[in-house]
Amino acid sequence: METNTECKIVGRCPVCGEGDIVRTEYGYCCDARKQGSGKKCGFIIHHKHHGIEFDDELARKLITDGSTEEMTMWNVNGHPFQARFIIENGKVDVEIKSHYLDGRCPVCGGRVVKTGKGYSCENSIPQEPLCSFHVPGILGNRKITDSEMEDFLAGNAQVLDGFSNGDGKVFSSVLTLSEDGKVMLDSRIAVCPVCGGDILVSPSAFNCSNYSNPDIKCKFMSWRNIAGHVITKQEMQEICEEGQTKELLELYKNNGAIYYKKLGLSEDKKSIIKI
Repeated sequence: METNTECKIVGRCPVCGEGDIVRTEYGYCCDARKQGSGKKCGFIIHHKHHGIEFDDELARKLITDGSTEEMTMWNVNGHPFQARFIIENGKVDVEIKSHYLDGRCPVCGGRVVKTGKGYSCENSIPQEPLCSFHVPGILGNRKITDSEMEDFLAGNAQVLDGFSNGDGKVFSSVLTLSEDGKVMLDSRIAVCPVCGGDILVSPSAFNCSNYSNPDIKCKFMSWRNIAGHVITKQEMQEICEEGQTKELLELYKNNGAIYYKKLGLSEDKKSIIKI
């Protein structure tokens, strides 16, 4: 007597072509035996793959067409990804249709794919992940764009504006990689050339972390926008470490005229001047 979980035939086996695919308590299995071996054809569709529950209709489509439609699946870490089921080398597998970013995973060197929840290393997606690299698409109540992520992967992370904390305070920061491979926000840009404190970036300026320290009261400060040029993280690091930018920068006078100067430290190192 047929039950809801046993013996229902949903189609012909796509692997051996001899047996029928029947629904059992273990999944959708081929009921044929290999000629002369006494062994069953090993093809099986388990009832659940990557968070997807197989029913008769889905199993029938897979064995008939060789693939399913694309759908949202999940790996063991709960990270979602878009893929479809296929039959390959006699087994059920997944084929991922992905948008890969320029650049490689900073942890394992794999490709980085855009997902529904952010950006993940391709090696974090399989059922048994080999990497844990993942960056949420929203950090500090702000969306991370593809180009910003690609700058980070290229080792050229820029100052990003528009983040906010739980109290609604707006701040600027940089994507950085921690020692354990996690991506975090860090507002520290460079080492202060005056006192050795941290140079912190804010929405409008660079300031020393020891500004409010009563024992030091460091006065180093620079506006981020000087003569129409927005100072980058790399340029600020060059100024603090080398005393000036390596390249001439395009600057603008009040009448719109363009001129070129380097930016560097003043004689007392407390401010930035045109050189």
